[in-house]
Amino acid sequence: MAGREPSPPCCRGAGVVVMSRAGHGGDPIEEYLGQLRAGLRTGLRAGLWAGPREAELILAEAEDHLRETAAAGLAIGMTEREAQEAAISVFGPVRAVVAAHHARRGWLAAAGEAGLAAWKLASILLLASGATGLAIATINTIWPQVVLMPAPGVCWPCLPGPAFVPVPIGVSASLWLAWAAAAVGGAILLAGCGLTLRLRRRRGRGMLLGGMFPMAAAGFFSGSALALTTLSASAPGSRLASGLAAAYLALAAGYAIAMARTLLRQRHDQVGTFGRALGKG
Repeated sequence: MAGREPSPPCCRGAGVVVMSRAGHGGDPIEEYLGQLRAGLRTGLRAGLWAGPREAELILAEAEDHLRETAAAGLAIGMTEREAQEAAISVFGPVRAVVAAHHARRGWLAAAGEAGLAAWKLASILLLASGATGLAIATINTIWPQVVLMPAPGVCWPCLPGPAFVPVPIGVSASLWLAWAAAAVGGAILLAGCGLTLRLRRRRGRGMLLGGMFPMAAAGFFSGSALALTTLSASAPGSRLASGLAAAYLALAAGYAIAMARTLLRQRHDQVGTFGRALGKG
């Protein structure tokens, strides 16, 4: 490609174009790429990029586009500097290019955060529901609920005799299977989510939802517990609704305690940092 020197073999990476400043004294495209690199590094420190490799890929694409546009300018009779300046003008100011990439990455990062949070919440909900359902099914098998059913062959109040007879309610095999499948599926999904979060931390990303996931989880499970409590109130005697409501309420309380501890730890760190700054002053 016109106006571009090949990189030495030791500087080439798989799929990444590594640009060298050697031999490009006063090269407008190299100066532009240097400013673009600095802007992308700022985004990397702010957590808007997955890593240095992604920033290098963006730089490589920008360089390819600029060199191709400059080559087209040379083909129509421009000088090398005029062609490069025209290519830069068409590509856009550094600030606008960096802002566009940051905005796109910001939306993608926000969508990814929301997706991970929903994944984790759904996994915990499924696991807790399945485990609670199995526990309630076990209780109903050992101590079955009894309901009064109309006695067959008795005309009440025409003839004396019991109008209703107690009938124990058992647990069907399909219900056992459904709760077991929910518990196992939730455990598998939660394990996959945990692995994804661990890989995410290894790449230098922060805590899920900026450390506010416990607050979101506490609100979600509190709302679920409230809905099930309302349902159990309209159908008294339902062990399942009451058990699920109790399980969700316990999860909400646990996440609320975790959030409170996180906030207290952050406050303690801030006070310590402020005290050290005052001591140095």
